[in-house]
Amino acid sequence: MLPSQPLLHAAVFALAVLQALASDTFIAAVYEHAVILPDATDEPISPDDALALMNRNMDVLEGAIKEAAQQGAHIIVTPEDGIYGWRFTRETIYPYLEDIPDPAVNWIPCTDPTRFAPAPVQERLSCMARNNSIYVVANIGDKKPCNSSDPGCPSDGRYQYNTDVVFDPEGKLVARYHKYNLFRRETQFNYPKEPEAVTFETPFGKFGIFTCFDILFREPAVVLVSELQVDTVLFPTAWMNVLPFLTAVEFHSAWAMGMSVNLLSANTHNISLAMTGSGLFTPEGPAAYHYDSGTEEGCLLLAELSARPRLSATYP
Repeated sequence: MLPSQPLLHAAVFALAVLQALASDTFIAAVYEHAVILPDATDEPISPDDALALMNRNMDVLEGAIKEAAQQGAHIIVTPEDGIYGWRFTRETIYPYLEDIPDPAVNWIPCTDPTRFAPAPVQERLSCMARNNSIYVVANIGDKKPCNSSDPGCPSDGRYQYNTDVVFDPEGKLVARYHKYNLFRRETQFNYPKEPEAVTFETPFGKFGIFTCFDILFREPAVVLVSELQVDTVLFPTAWMNVLPFLTAVEFHSAWAMGMSVNLLSANTHNISLAMTGSGLFTPEGPAAYHYDSGTEEGCLLLAELSARPRLSATYP
């Protein structure tokens, strides 16, 4: 008799955990994505049209996730703005947002999609992780209602956050991070009242997560490394290369070496805005990197990394 689908998923997940526990290394992947952008508009589009665009981008990301999993990757990071782009005002981004719950609710959207408000993007990302038995890291938008009793509540009655999510190989939401240090053009989003220091444990080390511009500030970047002692930082970004000092590969590699952690950096790819440069960076230097200012193609990178670089004999 063939096992049921839930039992099969549980068995695959257990096997992946055992394999990771048996090794001091893990295989990481990042995908530099040439994002399909929406048409520029001053008026919000319908939720159905917004979802159609996001599904086009997720089709591409799903292909990269499947390929990474087939090559043995345990985790894959996708870029900031990788699902809907960045051509938005506060009003026009609203149809793209979902209400993302606290991971403490212990939720697998793939198997329980109606537990909370409609969340087709979270459901699909969860299923990508579950169906491929891989951690999936993505950047989407979160919306949270507020009211006049909150002195910080915007006039439209909601907070909107640039948000990273992480789904484990069972498809469970295990991390949610609201970007704190917004770039000057991100007027469509609010920043949280307090900086968040988000970590989660895996069989292959302790992970932290933040987004793009956050890397230049003490909170959360330095706090995660120096106080919370993470082994690996997940870094969705939309990094515009500004020569000669803030080019993505050099800066992110130097940051990983200086902080003595792994940095999994997934950049958006848009050569007209000088967005390129992704990599798998370690305390010893780049394990793999990509920089392409000549084509509009995406790129998948994989490398085997030390799970706990602080315990490595070659730790700086």
